[in-house]
Amino acid sequence: MSQEIKKRPSFKVMGVLFLVFVLPVLWIMLNKTGVHYSKPLPILGERELAPNGDTIYHTIANFRLVNQNGDSVTLDTYKDKIILVSFFFASCETVCPKMNEFISQHIYREFAKDNSIQFLSFTVDPEHDSAAVLKKYAEKYIAKFPNWQFITGNRKRIYDLAATSFLIPGAQSAHQGMFHSNQIVLIDKNLRIRGVFETGGQLDKTGIIDAVRNLKLEYKKNENHTEKR
Repeated sequence: MSQEIKKRPSFKVMGVLFLVFVLPVLWIMLNKTGVHYSKPLPILGERELAPNGDTIYHTIANFRLVNQNGDSVTLDTYKDKIILVSFFFASCETVCPKMNEFISQHIYREFAKDNSIQFLSFTVDPEHDSAAVLKKYAEKYIAKFPNWQFITGNRKRIYDLAATSFLIPGAQSAHQGMFHSNQIVLIDKNLRIRGVFETGGQLDKTGIIDAVRNLKLEYKKNENHTEKR
């Protein structure tokens, strides 16, 4: 009996050590790998039913615009990428610098070395934001080419993309002026919208990073499933 009593404290100590040291490590590992995700991200936008019964989802329309290096770009330029999209203009002194600083410090920094992730920032003031202006602007946010590209070009095309493709609130009625948005849009490899997020607080940071990891995990699971066939 005395021996059993002596053993009990050791189990308690082991339990405490497990809670203090092991559980936090497991949580971090799961958080970094995305293994804790059980639900796929939603697919946003209107959808239609094809005659064969398949679902046709809202997708991003193609475009031909120009990046900060003066190169012509289309959606094919970013084929097979997970894309994070935002809208801004270089002379903005309120919403835009806060948003781009948030993206730079929290989201871009997290995925800067991940070549499967593409950041695209479209100017809503292309008359003033030339490729040269955008190239200088990108330097302020330590945006490395090609993973983070700043896009300019035809104003109407950019506003149409914002309103009808990326579904940015306020863009539809802004053709006579400029609209502000502090949102970032997550696009999957099939050009479907998988999330729209505010950019500002810690919860926004966590939500965006988790969503990107979730989407990466979704593709990894699909690849593994295909390999097993």
